[in-house]
Amino acid sequence: MKVGINIDRSAAEIEVLITTPEQSRTVEALYEHIVSFDRKSLENITVYKDDIAKIVNVADIFRIYTGNQKVYIQTCQGEYIIRHRLYELEEALDKKQYLRISNSEIVNIKKIRDIDLSIVGRICIRFLDNSQTYVSRRYIPRIKKSLGI
Repeated sequence: MKVGINIDRSAAEIEVLITTPEQSRTVEALYEHIVSFDRKSLENITVYKDDIAKIVNVADIFRIYTGNQKVYIQTCQGEYIIRHRLYELEEALDKKQYLRISNSEIVNIKKIRDIDLSIVGRICIRFLDNSQTYVSRRYIPRIKKSLGI
């Protein structure tokens, strides 16, 4: 791999161009890294429970899910309501750590204890706190690719 820097005083902004003979996983990973490099990932989030607001570090989140027209987060301290849409959180969270497993749920990969593949056509994810959730069938190929299964 050749890497270089070209200083052009007439350039309006930084431009990165990847030149490759073919598309590969390395090229895709490099592209995703460059795209996500400039984004600030979300570090803390305000959550609510019984009219009390609390600030939670996003690294403590096990999963984020929707139910009853609200968005919830689950941590080891309990479940809370958040005032964000799921798609907004998906865009703001670190894509290397958080993975969308259905239309209504995002999980923290670092909080997964194990993944049960024994159920035909389904994937069960168990978290460190012994809670569990299931991957939507539509998302199974994407999850397997992301987790290297």
